[in-house]
Amino acid sequence: MGTGRGRNLKDTRPVSPSHRSASPAGPNVIPADIVFYVKEKLHPRFRREKDNLIFVKPIPLGKALTCCTVEVKTLDDRLLNIPINDIVHPKYFKKVPGEGMPLPENPDEKGDLFIFFDIQFPTRLTPQKKRMLRQALLT
Repeated sequence: MGTGRGRNLKDTRPVSPSHRSASPAGPNVIPADIVFYVKEKLHPRFRREKDNLIFVKPIPLGKALTCCTVEVKTLDDRLLNIPINDIVHPKYFKKVPGEGMPLPENPDEKGDLFIFFDIQFPTRLTPQKKRMLRQALLT
């Protein structure tokens, strides 16, 4: 069993196989369960919550206010282009059905992908841009 040293691993959890041969019985043999400890490796782009995947997308303030398309590279290397037609506010998220992890009871079905947004504000604005923003947003 590897130690997982040098890897970004999540909490461990026991997994018991439900196979009859896992606990052999016989003379002078005490039946016992075999327990595997599985460590989930954290993914650089996604966080898993049960069968759903969570993705956080940085987005500039201008795009958050004026709609955009978000590109998400999936675990199986497909590129999804997700249209965002709403104003993105700090609590906004987009649910993409069927793009999460396969369901254990039916691997043909998947959980959902939830896209959350990290709105990037500008660090400075020229006086002209400030006037334009005041005019557009405050009148």
